[in-house]
Amino acid sequence: MKALRFSETEGLRVEDVEIPKPSPFEVLIKISRCGICSTDSQIIGGYVPGFDHTLGHEFVGVITESPSDPSFINSRVVGEINCKCSGCDHPDPIFRRNHAPKRTVLGIIAKDGCMAEYCTLPLENLHLVPDDITDDEACFAEPLAAACRVAEQGMIRPNENIAVIGDGKLGLLVAHVIATYQNKNSTTTSSSLSPSSSPASVTCFGRHQNKLDLLEPVGVTGIVVTDTTAADYAGKFDIVIEASGSPQGILLALALTPPLGTIIQKSTCSAVVKDPKTVLTWSAVANDVVVNEKTVVGSRCGPFPPALEMLRKAETKQLVKAMLSAALPLEDGVKALEEAQKKGVVKVQLIC
Repeated sequence: MKALRFSETEGLRVEDVEIPKPSPFEVLIKISRCGICSTDSQIIGGYVPGFDHTLGHEFVGVITESPSDPSFINSRVVGEINCKCSGCDHPDPIFRRNHAPKRTVLGIIAKDGCMAEYCTLPLENLHLVPDDITDDEACFAEPLAAACRVAEQGMIRPNENIAVIGDGKLGLLVAHVIATYQNKNSTTTSSSLSPSSSPASVTCFGRHQNKLDLLEPVGVTGIVVTDTTAADYAGKFDIVIEASGSPQGILLALALTPPLGTIIQKSTCSAVVKDPKTVLTWSAVANDVVVNEKTVVGSRCGPFPPALEMLRKAETKQLVKAMLSAALPLEDGVKALEEAQKKGVVKVQLIC
């Protein structure tokens, strides 16, 4: 089969590899489509030292082999990316889902990803895709679930001023989720999200007016970032969600957050420095956090059921359709990764 792979020694290339064999508790999935994520670009930039695998963790596909339960064969599925270790018996289900100590992570840590004709995942990681969600829409399930994690963490309260930094793939989805759905309760183990009767006020900061305009249907205010943005909006937001994908994003998040405010950090960045201007000193972050008693919270993978439910709704379908910039065949995977990094491009998918 063909697969889009990357290593530090051989670089990015499409090559022929063996079709993977599922373990007794895994399934073999024929990939229909997969999405290119900013994390894939970060991996190519050195985010995961020693990476030598097939890329990709956003997909929709059809199960072709299911050793433990053949009834799932021919099911159309999307999948959670964390493959937890069998020995993890932590009492918190979200810890088991996101932080099992010996986990592998699809297309990121020690497990070949989905930018291929086939991949394997544990059966328990998979979610059936409703018939009214198309393949190109279903490819957004994983990043939309990551956006839903912000609500699942229970820190978004009604009538607060919320800022989202970043108008890329994740930033748009996070703003959309917060504007339309909020946590039903504050327990960290609940993944049940429901429409809010008193929605928070959401403002998205980015550099592209055309992208910010995509959030208008759900009532998000878009602000184009300028040199004076930090000063103009200093301390005006109760919670700031940083999803820019840039090391500098945390500085704007700190500026917009008042004393005792909260920053939810979604971005991860490569440690390889390409532009010295993007280098941050720890003191630039720590001094503000400590002196002004700000809370910084990490936010990672999220619940798939509410993400799939959202993908059935007209306003979410409208957003992800507008976000899809291009779809290229797997054979053009190298070109697709280059396309995904161009200015103004939002989401690129591979047809496998």
